Amino acid sequence: MRVAGPIDPEIGMILFDTTKANSQTHASLISFALHLDTVGGTKYSADYPFYLQKTLQEKYGDDFVSVFGIGTCGDINHVNVKDKHRLTTEEIGTMLSESVIKAIPELEPSAAPSLAIRQDVLHAPKQHYSPEQIRQAEQDIVHVGDRKVPFLSRVETYKILALQLHPDKTIPIEVQAIRLSPDVAIVTLPGEVFVELGMAIKQESPFKTTLVVELANAAPGYIPTRKAFAEGSYETVNSRVISGEGEKMVEMAIRLLKELGPESSK
Repeated sequence: MRVAGPIDPEIGMILFDTTKANSQTHASLISFALHLDTVGGTKYSADYPFYLQKTLQEKYGDDFVSVFGIGTCGDINHVNVKDKHRLTTEEIGTMLSESVIKAIPELEPSAAPSLAIRQDVLHAPKQHYSPEQIRQAEQDIVHVGDRKVPFLSRVETYKILALQLHPDKTIPIEVQAIRLSPDVAIVTLPGEVFVELGMAIKQESPFKTTLVVELANAAPGYIPTRKAFAEGSYETVNSRVISGEGEKMVEMAIRLLKELGPESSK
């Protein structure tokens, strides 16, 4: 096994203070590109952001609200397959917390708030399967939990049936851009988005600070890059959309950000 692509080591951070007369930090929005599945099992869990919240509440008080927005990490694995030691949820959360606390003194006050929002929908063509393939998937779904069937075959069976939840030929991909100030913006994307796509949005954003959050508003499966579709992987087998829609989503997000850019907030 080897590294297949880049990671995004950047932690997106926004702290919210009360009025200047009674300045008190009372909430945060933190974004980081790493899957929230480090606990494992089938029960619901706050995963590693729990430890981030715990640390921030120790610093700012029990009433402090810690909001976590997962970054684009569709192709990011929290396990280093070359290292025998697998980091626990607490270890990951503690490292993230330490990095956040260390960076807080370096944060700069944002300019005057200028809230504005732009939204658009990309109607992404979905992958096509024949009626015969759909009927076969309906029969094979009983074997999804059967390890005697090849893993990727089970993944594709589930994906084919998941596609039938979208009666149209396209899947709506809602992209939102939110301006908080001339310096700060947030982009929300549905699905599990490949990291390169989120990094491209941040690189082309006209804002000094841009947080990109995935799995927002909907969960239409994985949204890989064209490169990933060409190479093939679990994520591309599990994807519902055709190749190239991730890049179109990036173009839409950048357009929305430019419409909200610093000049338009004056």
